[in-house]
Amino acid sequence: MDYRAMAEELLSIRAGLLHVPAIQHMTNLVKGEMSVLNYLVTHENRAHPKDMSRDMLVSTARIAAILNHMEEKGLLTRTHDPEDNRQVIVSLTRAGMKEIQKRREEAICYIMRMLDYLGPEEAKEYLRIQEKIIHGFAGRR
Repeated sequence: MDYRAMAEELLSIRAGLLHVPAIQHMTNLVKGEMSVLNYLVTHENRAHPKDMSRDMLVSTARIAAILNHMEEKGLLTRTHDPEDNRQVIVSLTRAGMKEIQKRREEAICYIMRMLDYLGPEEAKEYLRIQEKIIHGFAGRR
């Protein structure tokens, strides 16, 4: 098996995937402001910035800059943690919740179309392979 040639082919395929609407929508949910909103909605609508930085693989300075901008837009709030006044808790506002729900629903509609195009068996296999990659390689360099 020529894994080098396959790796080169995969790089080419990944570049082509940037033109697939479902992939574009998924990518948008894991970068910038949308990644913060998506993180919060998947973590009971609140989190500590240091946890966000660690889990999202983004520097604390970058998280702080994004949070400042998003707070100005009214998408989230920051309050002192009642259990540890030195810590801050980031929470979604109604506007933030509305925005991420809208974006997630848009993404889900596109993803559903993509999975439907694959058909039941290939869709299941696509998900299985994605999970296998995550479990086998997440966190490795």
